[in-house]
Amino acid sequence: NHMTTAQSDLGQQDASVRDFLGNVAERAAASISHKLHPMIEQYAQLFKNGARTPVLRRPDDYGMDYEEAFFPSADGIPLEAWLIPADSDKLLIVNHPMTCNRYGFPGHLPPWNTMFGGFEVNFLPELKHLHEAGYNILTYDLRNCGLSGEANGNTSGLGLLECRDVLGSIRYARSRKDLASMTTGLYSRCMGGNSTIIAMAKW
Repeated sequence: NHMTTAQSDLGQQDASVRDFLGNVAERAAASISHKLHPMIEQYAQLFKNGARTPVLRRPDDYGMDYEEAFFPSADGIPLEAWLIPADSDKLLIVNHPMTCNRYGFPGHLPPWNTMFGGFEVNFLPELKHLHEAGYNILTYDLRNCGLSGEANGNTSGLGLLECRDVLGSIRYARSRKDLASMTTGLYSRCMGGNSTIIAMAKW
């Protein structure tokens, strides 16, 4: 039964998912030569535990009005978002890669400058282009990221757990009278993309 399967994915199997992800990370680290071990260990722990980073910039830094928004994931984790309104009936719901948040990634600052080349990733200029093209934008922090709530022992699910956040974002948009009837697209990257694809497959 599809509904029974979907309902059973809202927390009952979390311990086994966390164990699986932890075992994968440990096996990946163990399979690499000792010479590369410190680097691989860093990445294995990153994939296992994620890395919460601060939200350094906001839409009004780029001339966009916005509203702070709050909604639960499908399993009740509190998520934080920005709603950037536009004069149209088009809505983009945007999430982000692992280690990032709705703003981007502060890779130009310590301690995050030791990861991924030491440069900043800033999504806001891109969001401004989309906004100027006429899109309303709902962009949110996935669980264990940015300002959203901690969940699942702070384990990154690489999309297997974060798919519930995607479902929560869609439910939130449909619950608002000003957004419910809009033509809606999901704009996702990397772990956010995994999360969206898994959510589409499950629900």
